[in-house]
Amino acid sequence: MNLKISAALFAAILAAFGLLKPASQPDSIEAARHNNLGSAYMNQQLFEKGLKEFQQALSADPKFTIARVNEGVAYLNLQKVDEAKVSLEEALKQDPKNPNAWYSLGLLAKNTGDAQAAIEAFKHVIEIDPNDADTWYFVGTAYVQAKQFPQAIDAFEHALKINPLHASAEFGLSRAYQQSSDTDHAREHLKRFQYITQNKIGAPMSLAYGEQGQYSRAVESPQQQLKPLAQIKVQFVDVTKEAGIVSKPNRMPASTNDTASFLDPSACFFDYDGDGKPDLFITDNGPGGGIVLYHNLGNRFEDVTKHAGLDPSVRAVGCTAGDYDNDGFVDLAASLYESRLVLWHNEKNGTFRDATEGVGIQRTSETRSDGFIAGLAFVDYDHDGDLDLFVDRYSMSGSLFFVDVSLASPEPPGTWMLRAISRMAPAASRMWRNNGNETFTDATESLGLISDEPNFSGIGTDYNNDRAVDLIVTGGPAPILFANPREGKFPQQPWSNKLSAHSMGVALLDFDHDGWTDMAFTQAGSPGITFWRNNKGKAFTPVELPKTDWVLAYGIAAFDYDNDGWVDLVAVGETKDGKGEVRLFRNLGPDGFKDVTTDVGLDKIHLESPRAIITGDYDNDGATDLLITQNHGPAVLLRNEGATQNHWLKLSLKGLNDNKSAIGTKVEVFSGGNRQKFEIYGSNGYLGQNSTDIVVGLGQSKEADIVRMLWPTGVLQDEIKIAGDKRQEFLEIDRRGSSCPTLFAWNGEHYQFVADMLGAGVVGHWIGPNQRDIPRPVEYIKIPTGLVRTRLTSDLGPQAPGISRTGSAEVRRPTSDAGLLSFRFMEPLEEAVYLDQVRLLAVDHPAAAMPARLPEPGTNTATMCSLIYVPTVSSAISS
Repeated sequence: MNLKISAALFAAILAAFGLLKPASQPDSIEAARHNNLGSAYMNQQLFEKGLKEFQQALSADPKFTIARVNEGVAYLNLQKVDEAKVSLEEALKQDPKNPNAWYSLGLLAKNTGDAQAAIEAFKHVIEIDPNDADTWYFVGTAYVQAKQFPQAIDAFEHALKINPLHASAEFGLSRAYQQSSDTDHAREHLKRFQYITQNKIGAPMSLAYGEQGQYSRAVESPQQQLKPLAQIKVQFVDVTKEAGIVSKPNRMPASTNDTASFLDPSACFFDYDGDGKPDLFITDNGPGGGIVLYHNLGNRFEDVTKHAGLDPSVRAVGCTAGDYDNDGFVDLAASLYESRLVLWHNEKNGTFRDATEGVGIQRTSETRSDGFIAGLAFVDYDHDGDLDLFVDRYSMSGSLFFVDVSLASPEPPGTWMLRAISRMAPAASRMWRNNGNETFTDATESLGLISDEPNFSGIGTDYNNDRAVDLIVTGGPAPILFANPREGKFPQQPWSNKLSAHSMGVALLDFDHDGWTDMAFTQAGSPGITFWRNNKGKAFTPVELPKTDWVLAYGIAAFDYDNDGWVDLVAVGETKDGKGEVRLFRNLGPDGFKDVTTDVGLDKIHLESPRAIITGDYDNDGATDLLITQNHGPAVLLRNEGATQNHWLKLSLKGLNDNKSAIGTKVEVFSGGNRQKFEIYGSNGYLGQNSTDIVVGLGQSKEADIVRMLWPTGVLQDEIKIAGDKRQEFLEIDRRGSSCPTLFAWNGEHYQFVADMLGAGVVGHWIGPNQRDIPRPVEYIKIPTGLVRTRLTSDLGPQAPGISRTGSAEVRRPTSDAGLLSFRFMEPLEEAVYLDQVRLLAVDHPAAAMPARLPEPGTNTATMCSLIYVPTVSSAISS
């Protein structure tokens, strides 16, 4: 008795101190991890593995509704219809207003031929989210399936009101009008569909996972409320001399109107020779008095300017690097002092060639008094797989100037100070569209990229998460947001509040891990730097930063200096007395930012008129380093020592069907309950460019659970369980939609893919004068032994054999009540498939018999037995 009491008392004590954990207590962190892994496997089309992870998530937390919905999505994609229905209905008992569950039930009903149930399920989604164009599209397809064409037309039109570039809604609307005998409207919308798809401004939906709308996909777990790790000791050490960087700074501008020389130089980290080490280009103050190109030898740089075919006496302001012709080697563009643009093509042998005029880019003819070309940015604004070039032109009609303040003050002689900006002149910026054939076309006017404010520096980013690359441009009293509509002119979005001074540089980061890109700006006036939180793409609100006494700031960059998994901010500016400073603000997550400049030794770095600051891991040790340019001094290289106490992962991406530089790709990294977002930019900060390799801090995690890449053309790529503390290269996967119909067979558990069928046979193909081709594609597909199994008639639903309105056909063999053989023939794209005949040939013969040859197209199947060595019995069964 006393032993029982003692045991009970001991258990109570353990429970009081949290040491006794009930076996049934849900483990939300482990459940979230398995759920996220399952979502990643789904994106890899590995549905069995995805299902297993979702079930493990449910084992950790049986009431995890998201995982239950995802289980249903996995079953649905495995063609396990009954199991999918059970999981989805169970999820709806827990959350009756879950749009993903209703959406998947709608897809399930549509695919099994129950149009009315599909309509009802999708209408539930509309009640929850009336502004989802994909749901309205599927309502329309269900009405077409039910032959209720007026209702279908109304649904498709709803979808197009929400998203005018919804290619599938245009195609569905065309079909609905055609089946309503309204051929004029049918032609009109078919023409619109062709325009959208041919110009790649919208993609049709398909039957593939991930391409049937946002609510059809598995959902990741909500972001855990985490805080950064405790601060570790990191030091930034000046290694300029030992790294071989030499400067010859120009001590002062040429005249009081020479704003370009006052604002330079900038710099770009880029790997021009493809050896995995970031090389360095600086636009001015090089050993030859102008530009300089340094080749990275590992821990040291070598001046290769002349060897690369570049003139070291040329002076430039801004630069950007990107592979504009997709030949696998990074090219370089710069804005020169002579108010002109130069595009240097990488010749793949360590040299560059001036290709500016050859590609059709005009050298600007305006005089210096009218302004100068400032920032440059490579960006794929039209998502066609090649890089376009955005050129910022800063007007000088009284917009920005500096004076020698020593002439009217006790300042030392030759002290130059930027003065207030008085009035504006329209910016003459340009967007050069890449034609995909090594030529460019000026698309500025057609895109509406003309503003009333001076344009200083531009960056391409998807700030509103609509999968279209927008533009953020600095230079005026408020940044300019050009929202990409995918078609037509870019509307200017109003900034929430004007800045206290004109914007100069900009850094982009998701500082609070909410999935939305926030922005930090340097300014031509006090307080020098401001930070703005992105409120779901609708507005930007200020976030408090540590105070500075800056009256002017230039370069700014976002990077994770200590690899703790939270991106930090670094910037350079000047105080009222002209002292140059670099400040580092550590990201504390929900607690804001902390000034750690002194902690990391940056307060000891003496700067004179600092300008650009760029980031890159030049020595490939996993710790991100800094390079600062100075207007009145040499460039300064600062090596990061200590960040590798935390784990890290360096990502180097290369496009396949997208631009080879991967510019515009959005990256998410899941590790240890943390979820970080990055973008690869064609420009950064202040007139230059960071290394496009991303160093991701993993904190205490030794690997990334998931690395997710969303490429500019819309390809979603997940890589799973990626080892940390090393550089990882990823090539974009080839996930272009097949134009061939696909055949699936019931294998006893689900419908299994057999093969693509019937290569293109284009109707109406013109092959000569008054002569058109008559397509006769015929194909025999062998069904592997054991792949097909009978399925009970009751499991097949009310759908009759034959070709359905949903684009699938079932081939069934009449048999007893024991079941039917079931095949599904499906078209994955928005194409019409004409079938004269579908036949199932069953040939019975002894196992030892071998066929002499396969039947040729057009063979009379009645003579099939003659093709076999051993006499056989043959039968042909039509659908």
